[in-house]
Amino acid sequence: MTPESTDNEFAQPEQSLSGRIAGSIETFCTYGARISIPLFLPVGALFITYLIGGYALILIGVWSPSYPFLSLTEDIYFAWLGFLSGAVICFGTGSLIGLVFLTEREGSVHNEVSILASFIGFGFGGAILRMTYATVLATIL
Repeated sequence: MTPESTDNEFAQPEQSLSGRIAGSIETFCTYGARISIPLFLPVGALFITYLIGGYALILIGVWSPSYPFLSLTEDIYFAWLGFLSGAVICFGTGSLIGLVFLTEREGSVHNEVSILASFIGFGFGGAILRMTYATVLATIL
């Protein structure tokens, strides 16, 4: 036997469509902010290794590439690593910016310095994407 429900019991309200969409965006932004650092570590490490290692190998005379090293238009490895780094930076900082606008000033993400740093990082990542997309697109096509 189950007890009959009364009018005094709490019934969970129906969530509106805009509330469900905002919840989905917030979940995506939280996931993006959490995964961006583990994504950036290997991409950034590979990018730095290519920069320092390539320069060192050219300096000691072990490697002589047939293209201008660190050229935005001819060095496809530099362009691809820069593009991937910019994409990960934009993904992570964009997720933080999205969380700022969805959480209604709750939590530690609303520190003004972190918001400013997120916008600066997003602009930096976008600039890297803008500088390297032509070379990356040319290698795909």
